[in-house]
Amino acid sequence: MLRIAVVGGGTAGAASALFLARAGHAVTLFERVPQPDAVGAGILLQPTGMHVLAALGLLDPILEHGARSDRLFGTTASGRTVLDVRYRHHDPESFGLGLHRGALFSVLWRALQTAGIQVHSGMEIRRIEQHGGKTLLFAQDPLSHETDTAVGEFDCAVIADGTRSQLRAALPIPQKVTAYPWGALWALLPDDGSLQGGLRQWFRHAQQMLGLMPTGFAYQQMNSPVLSLFWSLRADRLQQWRDQGLEAWKKTVLELAPIEPVLQHIQQPEQLTFARYADVQMRHWHDGRVVCIGDCAHATSPQLGQGANLALVDAMTLAQCLADETKVEQALALYSTRRRAHLRYYQGASKLLTPFFQSDSRIASTLRDIALGPLCRMPIARQQMAMTLSGGKTGWLFGSLQQPKRTSVQQAVLETE
Repeated sequence: MLRIAVVGGGTAGAASALFLARAGHAVTLFERVPQPDAVGAGILLQPTGMHVLAALGLLDPILEHGARSDRLFGTTASGRTVLDVRYRHHDPESFGLGLHRGALFSVLWRALQTAGIQVHSGMEIRRIEQHGGKTLLFAQDPLSHETDTAVGEFDCAVIADGTRSQLRAALPIPQKVTAYPWGALWALLPDDGSLQGGLRQWFRHAQQMLGLMPTGFAYQQMNSPVLSLFWSLRADRLQQWRDQGLEAWKKTVLELAPIEPVLQHIQQPEQLTFARYADVQMRHWHDGRVVCIGDCAHATSPQLGQGANLALVDAMTLAQCLADETKVEQALALYSTRRRAHLRYYQGASKLLTPFFQSDSRIASTLRDIALGPLCRMPIARQQMAMTLSGGKTGWLFGSLQQPKRTSVQQAVLETE
């Protein structure tokens, strides 16, 4: 049994804490927010993420709250098909799941409460030190607010505190964090059921992108389905958007897509929240007895809808590596090896695709409009696109993520249910 500290209570942190605790380790989770709650719009849960949740025994409540997605469909303002990717072109039985982020958060945190995990909320870990085979964590002193105080000694530390992690930045691992110039306005709105089948997008060049995704139900609110709306926007044009006013923006949206019933639910600009994204690249994800997972380790743009799914796969893989190797350092090195191909592919694909959907480049959008639609109709190409969307590719030409057979980790999980 190892004493393991998990820093961050988001998808990656909560899922890894559950896997590790159910594998018999003594897990302590540190979350800087005093009363953790989910913020953000809807997420698209892929077959890979659902496989991990099934291994945790948590898939059924997730399916109850989600909205099934069978395709990703996008057109230009003139009606030309740009994207038509269907899960069945990869696997006839697979599908995505539009999900309220709060539903995933709530299901994971409810499971934490029954897993024997020590949870310290309202505690920000400021520093991690490794000495003599031990890992020491330091938090801000609640009295002085200037010095740090030791909060525990562990065999291993898992950093899962998000894209802007200062703990990751302090590690002696070559890394690069690049903020994307573009982000998105998002809102959660009532879903009247008129949009069925999956994620719908509209494009005007690469400067305007509108997305609507059925998102299922907020946690314990099964009578009020919601819809996620996304509107692409450069970060340096956010103030201009505010100055132009809500009605001017609605007019622009309606010129792109006929969604007036949806827009009627937006009465105040405060209903729209701006989110900006960053690209996090690390040469590897471990340093001695410390490992980075989730967005902290490999945040990307949201073009492929993989963030939560990659985090979930991280969590299960980490627990499997600690089960396969008795020495912590070797287990974490094995983790970096096992995750490399999968993460590198989705980091590279997201970075490559982003300018075709969020940029000022007319060349990129013209190439997209000419080439992508026909590619979606070619059997080989559409199968590879569907595999990418499903979250299972590990290489540009060949390679797919192997769904592992039941391991000792998964068996321990099932025995606790």
